[in-house]
Order: sequence, then structure tokens, then C-alpha cells
Amino acid sequence: MASTQDSTATTSATGQIVDYVLSAKASDLPANVRAEGLRSFFNIFGCTIGGARHPAVETTWAAIKPFAGSAQVTLIGRGERTDALSGALINTLASSIATNDDTHAEAIVHPSGPVMAAVLAVAERQTVTGAELLTAFTLGVEVVCRLSKAVSVAPAKGNISWSQTGISCGIGAAVAASRLLGLDGNATRQAVGHAASQASGLRAAHGTMCTAMMPAMAGQSGLRAAYFAKAGVTSTAVALEHRYGFINCFAETGNIDALTGRLGSHFEILGNTYKPFPCGIVINPLIDATLQVRAEHKIDPAQVERISMQANPGALALCDRRHPKDEFEGQVSLYQWVAAAMLRGKAGISEGSDAAIKDAAISAYRERIFAVPNAAVPIDGVDMTISLKGGRTIETRLRDCIGSKGRPMTNQQLEAKFSSLCEATLAKDRVQKLIADCWQLEKLPDAAVLIKAAV
Repeated sequence: MASTQDSTATTSATGQIVDYVLSAKASDLPANVRAEGLRSFFNIFGCTIGGARHPAVETTWAAIKPFAGSAQVTLIGRGERTDALSGALINTLASSIATNDDTHAEAIVHPSGPVMAAVLAVAERQTVTGAELLTAFTLGVEVVCRLSKAVSVAPAKGNISWSQTGISCGIGAAVAASRLLGLDGNATRQAVGHAASQASGLRAAHGTMCTAMMPAMAGQSGLRAAYFAKAGVTSTAVALEHRYGFINCFAETGNIDALTGRLGSHFEILGNTYKPFPCGIVINPLIDATLQVRAEHKIDPAQVERISMQANPGALALCDRRHPKDEFEGQVSLYQWVAAAMLRGKAGISEGSDAAIKDAAISAYRERIFAVPNAAVPIDGVDMTISLKGGRTIETRLRDCIGSKGRPMTNQQLEAKFSSLCEATLAKDRVQKLIADCWQLEKLPDAAVLIKAAV
């Protein structure tokens, strides 16, 4: 173990977070918190299976496979085995490659993939009950959401250049893995120090394979940090609040209370949401409004002359790409998704594929779509006007799109999403069994059985 730090380390922000994660019992988590933790795990596990055979995952695995170590963990949805660190990277990559994961409604961070990959890697190397795994996972996600708020949500002031997922998730993965590994407080603070030192991710890479690689690297770095600390590799015990630490590095003005305030009584995981559409979260309300209006008014897409939208400024800041060149740019193109939704009446994986990006009809239709920022429109809403040939217009004002905190996906909707993601990998009867087993995670004596059932 690492050498003992001074007593101030245990009362620091890092110390408070670590002490809470290590001491909290499953019974200390309210029923709604445990339920949301399970929903978060269920959603991201399905996303991982669905993304396991994506070409970008195949390319990445081919790149690192020659250097991979002994067979310690399973690549979910693939069945191949590799070393724990490579497995954490590939499994997290699969979970996020289709941009179909979860999002904390306020912190705009995608917390679950890296934490899931880290705890499942530990669970394949030692016996971990489902209840233990879910508790560690839930607490790791909680830490991620709190960290992101501490550097990016008012009164904190951050820099949009950083990927909140890239910089925050490794630390959540590290504390979750440390808990399952049985590390003490000092060692876990060291793990946080290692993970914080590896924190990275630039929004400049959005629209490329690297969008999903940032959480993948966080999943790997968090797991690595826990194993470093377990072996006694030292770091700082006050990485989060140090004058040259995480919060002061990634925020112009930090908010330490968002990180440590009301630990054990207030839970940020309750603000986690799940994407109904595989694209940037800020595009979801635009898609939802398009599909609703199309169905309600039985619109013939050929009769549409123009779709005008007033959207939250975040939608334009992140997704103002009229003509994406491939599916990765398409994931952050509001024009692609609104055009495809109007033309096809749906918005699934195929509407964001390379084939859809290159579809001449969709490409031409993108020219009919116009969006302007309006700070009065909430992040989960849109004001839309559809102008039809002949002069008729249809106006809609959407607030709380499907998948938002105000209109969350139901368990039944999550199951439908899970099934659709798994249909290309698993037989239908196996998918239904896996769904049932996932919902029973807390009762499983060995959490690794889920992995065996997902290949």
C-alpha cells in the first residue's frame, strides 16, 4: 500500500468522497437511488452489446490486439478474452460508439460506460455479487456526476473545450474499482490521484472515432489507477481540491460543494437520463418534435419547404454541422437527424449510418432545415415551424423531450431499446433471458454471469 498521508488528507474533498464511497452500504442507498443505478447499468450494458461489432470497435481492437496481455476478462458481445486494461478500453468503447448511452441532465456528462467496464473487469477477476457490483457502480456514477458539476455547472465556470466525460469518468471508475478491490482510504485516495492525473479529453475531437475513445480511455485509466494504488504506486492524496489539482485545472471557477455537499442525502444519479436516439443529446428534442409533428399531422415529407427551429444555444454550439462527411460527424449534426427523421419517420442506428449520411435524398433535405439559437428555449426543448407548399405552416413548442429528466424513458422503453441493440448479436430468447437477469442483478451471487450470457 502507499505510504500514510498527513491527517488533512482524510478531511479534504478527496478524502470525503473516498470515505463515503468506501463506507456506504447498499442499504444506505434509498430505493429510488438503487433503482436508478440499476436502470443506468441496464441501459449501458445493452449499449455495450449493441456496439461490440461496430467497425470502429473492430478497428481499435485490431490496433491493440497484438499488444494485449493474457486472457483475464471478456469483450462483451464478442466473446474474445484479453487483459483487464484492454478489456476495459474496448468494452467502454463499445458502450459509447453509437452515442446511444446515458447523460446526466444537468452536468451533460455520460457517466456509466467507463464505470461499468471497470467494475465488470474486477468482477471477472474475483467473485463479486450483483449487489456489491451495483453499489460500487452506482457510487462511481455518482462521483462522476458530482465532479462534472463541480467544474462545469453554475456557479462553477468551466471551459467547453474539455470533454466532461473524458476528464471525469476515470475518477468515478477508479473509486468504484477500488471499492470492489477492497482498498483502504489511503490507497483509494492514491487511485483518485492517478486517475485525475490521467484525465483528458478535447471536444475538438467530436465528430470522429475519438469521441467514443475519450470515455474508453477513461474506463481504462480508472481501472489502471485502482491497480496502481493496490500495488503501492504513489500519487497525491488531495488530487481533487489541491491548488494545482483537478478542480482548479479544469475550471476557471470551481464549486467544491457540488462535489462534497450533502453526501449520502442528495444523489446526482437521480438526474441521469437515457437516450432514445443515437446521437448528441442536444439533438434529441429536435428529433422528438419532428417525429411527433410528422405523425400527428400526417405530413408528406415532399410537401415540406422549410423546417425552422429555435433551439437551445448548446444544440448549435455542439451540433451545427449541415453536411457531415461520415457517421461520426453525423452523430453531432442536427441537420442530418431532423432530415432523416422527417423523411423516414424514425431515428435509429440506420439513420445515422454512413449509408444514411451519403443518401442523396437526406443530403438534399438537410438544405431545408434552419436553426437559430434562443437562450429562452431549454436544453430539452425546441420551437419548430414547418412550412409546407401552398403556404400552410405548422408550429410546435416542445418542452421535455422523450428521454429527458422531465419525461424519462420507462423501464419498458429501456427494454425495447435493449432488445433492438442486441438483436444482431443474440438470439431473441437469449435477449429476453438477459433482460430478466439484468433486472435481477442485486440478487445474483456472481455478477459475472451477465457477461457470460452476453456473448
